[in-house]
Amino acid sequence: MIRKSLPVIMTGVVASSLLYGCTAQETKAPAGSAANTPAGSPTAAPASTAPAKISVIKPLYPGHIYYPDSELEKLVEKGANVEVTYETPPSMEYKTAINVKLAGGDIPDIVNTFSPGDTEHNALIAQGAFRSLDDLLPKFPKLKASFSDSIWNMLKNPADGKIYGVPWLRDRGGTGIVIRKDWLDKLGLKEPKTLTELVDVLKAFRDKDPDGNGKQDTIPLAFKDNQLLNVYALLPLFGVNPGWSPDPKDNNKLVNGITQPGVLDTLKFIRDLRQEGLLDQDFLVGKTIGFDKFKSGQVGVLLTGLGDYRQLAVLPNMKAEILDPIEHNGKKWGLAMPAIPISRTNQISAKSKNPEAALRYLEYQITDGFDYIQYGAEGKTYSIVNGIKTPFADDKKDKQYNTNVGLELLQPEWLFVDTEKYTKFVSKDIAQYIIKKLDEYEKNSVYDYLRPNVDFPYRTETSVQQTQILTEGYSKVLLDTAVDANKTFEDTIAKWKAAGGDKVTEEVNKLQKDKSAPSYTFKKK
Repeated sequence: MIRKSLPVIMTGVVASSLLYGCTAQETKAPAGSAANTPAGSPTAAPASTAPAKISVIKPLYPGHIYYPDSELEKLVEKGANVEVTYETPPSMEYKTAINVKLAGGDIPDIVNTFSPGDTEHNALIAQGAFRSLDDLLPKFPKLKASFSDSIWNMLKNPADGKIYGVPWLRDRGGTGIVIRKDWLDKLGLKEPKTLTELVDVLKAFRDKDPDGNGKQDTIPLAFKDNQLLNVYALLPLFGVNPGWSPDPKDNNKLVNGITQPGVLDTLKFIRDLRQEGLLDQDFLVGKTIGFDKFKSGQVGVLLTGLGDYRQLAVLPNMKAEILDPIEHNGKKWGLAMPAIPISRTNQISAKSKNPEAALRYLEYQITDGFDYIQYGAEGKTYSIVNGIKTPFADDKKDKQYNTNVGLELLQPEWLFVDTEKYTKFVSKDIAQYIIKKLDEYEKNSVYDYLRPNVDFPYRTETSVQQTQILTEGYSKVLLDTAVDANKTFEDTIAKWKAAGGDKVTEEVNKLQKDKSAPSYTFKKK
């Protein structure tokens, strides 16, 4: 088990999607081990077969941990009958690392790519870097059954209709509204149902000392962090889809949502909040993020990822709840969703000598080896309480058996609609609450019509400059009280168009033939 990376702990800002043992006798194999693998399945290689050697490269994101050569990794390898070499470059250096591999022809068996949402995905397939899996997937029925037909169809290459990878799905959800329920109760306020009612609550939080410290220092509203992108979560309330969607005047033409007139109304609303002392004054300019301020008890309402609630629900110094989607002038708070729910893809090298072993390893991770990957080893890192796998406190876990996301390459589709997605962090009651809120928010989803499997060369070439123009102009509207908001917005859009914005719109509509509305759901267990 050679490893090309030392123990790594990546640190960074709070992320909305931070990824995540038996008292049985020694003669009994642990749950998820090879001894419990059904005979005859592709996962269960014959005991007499020597372990196949495969290699993996995947990014390590901020906050993620990888411990090479742990006892847990040995159990996983034994169960899948493989010997795995992992490379885990930091996420910021990952594309460079892949390009070096491709240039040198030294391509690992499993390559975790940003596809199919990455513009380079189809180009790499066209170059012959990865093999199609259509002939192999039938040999791994449990792997294929772990994802719905609609997900597999999304992976089909537009050029030849073949499947070139195994998906890693994106987490459900988007930005929601978390509120200090204990502050509402203290001030005798009801949960707001509209944007106007929410502003009234913010004013009460500003003026009525809900934390009881005798000071007028409460921050009524904060975004999760200090990036402008957070603002776009409010666009659906003002009738704007933040992604690409049909022009209201022409359903056959797609337009970029964050350049539409309704964006100005959103910016002016947030600008007013800031000027009235209702918004965190550090937004866009400060170092401390709103999420941390909320956790420390300074903030009344937080706009953050719905999945983040698991970190807030367990805080002993407060009672926080997720508001139901609020309304404004007949529009509901809607989640901005991508065209497909696939975050990354595990692709198999065209040069792989063991493609079946690579697929067997992927299949094992989400079937017989699921508990190892998600929880560690029973009795070492978790116990089963009332039928629920319950992780030990960090200081009680055996580090050699502790699960770590360095090993994880994918998750089964059913997990995203199951309480088990969260019960490793919170109680089953809280997990059910989160799933319920996700279901409620997703009823009002707005989808980005831009298909990730279409290559837009000019858009790729000019996107950085155009994004910078919009960011600078919109930030100026929000922060500079001396400027005229209307004129600044108009000037910003004019600069965006001059930098090729209109040309990008033309390219998108010319190259993307399918302008139908995206939609998807997750299959259940």
